Parts: sequence; C-alpha cells; structure tokens
Amino acid sequence: MFGSGNKVKLSDTVYQKAKVASGLLGCSLEDFIERAVEGEADRALSSASSREPSQAEVEEIAKQLKGLGYLE
Repeated sequence: MFGSGNKVKLSDTVYQKAKVASGLLGCSLEDFIERAVEGEADRALSSASSREPSQAEVEEIAKQLKGLGYLE
C-alpha cells in the first residue's frame, strides 16, 4: 500500500496497538495505518483552513469586548 521509500517509525506500543486494531477490523496493518493517518490529516487540514467569521460571531466578540471595557 505504501509507495517505495515511504517508511514511518512507530514505537513498539503504537505498532502493537495498530496491529491488534487492524486484526479486529479485518484489514491489513498497512490499510489500517493509512486510513488512520489520512483521517487525522484530513481533520487537521480542515480545522486549519481559514474561514471568515459569521456576523453572529463578530457580534458576540464585540459584545464580549464591550463587556470587558475595550469597546464602547
């Protein structure tokens, strides 16, 4: 599944957990690790994506800043 030259070192504990989990799911260790890493990478990338705050979020922030005395 992994391309040539792609190697990742795992601690023995993580390796054993992944091996047991892949067996429980009935898939290969390589497939399990690839899906796990892909899922975490997708989650990290989506949470890091920049987006504009909604009008409600802007208003809530302004309200909080007014309450703290930073805005009038």
